[in-house]
Amino acid sequence: MPDNVARIIAGASATFTASSMAISYATYRRVRPRLKVRAYFTIEVPHHLKVRVRNHGQTAVKVTKVAVQFREILYKDLYKRLRMRLPIGEYSYTYKHTWYPRLQEGAAMDIAAFGGAQWDVKLSDKNLWILAKSRRYLRVSLELPSGAVVYNRWRRKPGWLEDYAECEAPTGGQSQEP
Repeated sequence: MPDNVARIIAGASATFTASSMAISYATYRRVRPRLKVRAYFTIEVPHHLKVRVRNHGQTAVKVTKVAVQFREILYKDLYKRLRMRLPIGEYSYTYKHTWYPRLQEGAAMDIAAFGGAQWDVKLSDKNLWILAKSRRYLRVSLELPSGAVVYNRWRRKPGWLEDYAECEAPTGGQSQEP
């Protein structure tokens, strides 16, 4: 009899612990920062890259770094994986083709809860040449102080950038290093 009472108490305790963990997880999911990134190029001269960030979470966020990553078509990446004979889980995506745009002075890197920010990067001739010579698809990534990285979707680079690919590499302008 005392053995059954102890089992009932242990079962109730396990149930309450599991429900407490579920409530804590739901609270964490509700309060965490949820960023949405949108980036697009303007066609008008001078050309700009506009990056819009919206925070749909209840926690304020600080962005430490903005980068533009490039890649080729997805089936070419899959072909590299198969050629290297690595299991898919062990193949790491390393984006060697990354460009770090220089944001304007005084750009707000802090994003309030339920707020947003928009950054406007004026593209110099050197930046346009870098973008034109890059791979076919690009996306913008934001790095947070915790080390988490938020991306927008992969998109094709604009067709009008191809006009800059035939030009000579300009000197000056913004550097590619962070």
